[in-house]
Amino acid sequence: MTDNDLLNTYLSCLHAGGMRQPSRTLGANQAAIYRRLVEPDAPRLLTPAVAMEILRGTTGSQSLAHTLSSLESKDVLKRVGKGVYLNVSTGQSPKVVDLIPWIFRPSMFYLSLNAMANHWGLSPQIPRSYHVVYAPTGEAQTRRVARWCKMLDGYEDAIGGSLTPLPVRSGSALDRGVSQAIMEGVQLPVSTLERTIVDAVTYTEEIGGASEALLWVKSALSKDLQYNELEGIVGEVYERVNSVASRLGFLFEFALREGRQGQRKEAAEKLLTRLETIVAGTRATYNWGREEERTTYFQRWHLHVSADYLGKLSEVSAVE
Repeated sequence: MTDNDLLNTYLSCLHAGGMRQPSRTLGANQAAIYRRLVEPDAPRLLTPAVAMEILRGTTGSQSLAHTLSSLESKDVLKRVGKGVYLNVSTGQSPKVVDLIPWIFRPSMFYLSLNAMANHWGLSPQIPRSYHVVYAPTGEAQTRRVARWCKMLDGYEDAIGGSLTPLPVRSGSALDRGVSQAIMEGVQLPVSTLERTIVDAVTYTEEIGGASEALLWVKSALSKDLQYNELEGIVGEVYERVNSVASRLGFLFEFALREGRQGQRKEAAEKLLTRLETIVAGTRATYNWGREEERTTYFQRWHLHVSADYLGKLSEVSAVE
């Protein structure tokens, strides 16, 4: 049996198993890439560098460009920008969660904010933008991640959302407050309930403001929130983002004042006292909200809160 016979048999088996069979015959290089694209651990994004690894450097750049263009014309790849293709060999675009490992590795990263607020029951909103906190390995990777995520902006409907990269603001340690979860069939590192709350006051603008963070805190007070773990994460983040204790303390005080502490008021009050102790240890003051706006100063938390944030916090309380 010739190599072509083996290839045709292989493609027929894939087609019988539900995989998309290319619309036209594949050449040798195209077939080698296609075989890799339909394996269980296949890359969901393909670049010339990855394709060259598959071919083990046996072809030139011009020939490789022709190979990738041909695979696109045969419905195996979908080009989303210069040098970046979606693997659509299965007959459909990969989901946004499928793409996260391929875009952010080799960095440490985790999924957080809106997607995890929905996952943990803090918010009923189904996310359209998936926020990924990551520790960049360098400027080159930061630019690459930003470029790839921007390329995907026009494919939200096909992949089920967009990606928002967030270079970590709290140092390179991304292990505490991160666990593993199955998100839409894909296992990913994700923020725990406690880390999601801390991230809400670290990346407040990204989730829509302090009012959204307050809603998450109110919901968390009625759940199995691990207060010692929450305090530990705050302590870790505080080393780089000093305002985290002030912002979280302010929100907890606001929520507790409205009687939304559930059955664990004592634990929540203890956390509030510990946060106040952290804040009292500095003479610094912090801003929350856009700096150009008028603010109100809260002495207990050494915190200047913007008029916009305060107005929206009051609106949330009035509605509820």
